Amino acid sequence: MSTVKKYMSIKREVVSPDDSVQSAIELMVDHDQGSVIVIDDAEHVLGIFTERDVLRHYLTHQTKFLYLKVSEVMSAPVATVSEDTPIQEALEMMTSKNIRRLPVVDSEGRMIGFLSWKELFAKFRREHST
Repeated sequence: MSTVKKYMSIKREVVSPDDSVQSAIELMVDHDQGSVIVIDDAEHVLGIFTERDVLRHYLTHQTKFLYLKVSEVMSAPVATVSEDTPIQEALEMMTSKNIRRLPVVDSEGRMIGFLSWKELFAKFRREHST
């Protein structure tokens, strides 16, 4: 059975909980993605900052919104998986929780990569194209 390790991406754009919302949005735009994972100095996953977080908080904080810290806006806690998790289990988690990016962590909770629907489909398509 295939595991998450086969499909996960090692590249990662992450932010600190103390980064500004503006810098997180700029990172998302620069890398054409709808979210970034929030990690601490020890690379433990603290949350995720998503397009939905932007929309949900903008109206209540308008003028100071871009200067808020990511920790004030991010979604937490966030679901994670290990690289040894069966891919079917990870896909079921992503589907049931409506998750588009799923952090992959080691045994100590440090982020080592992530799964994304976009990249999963691209890899699957490459592997199964004729």
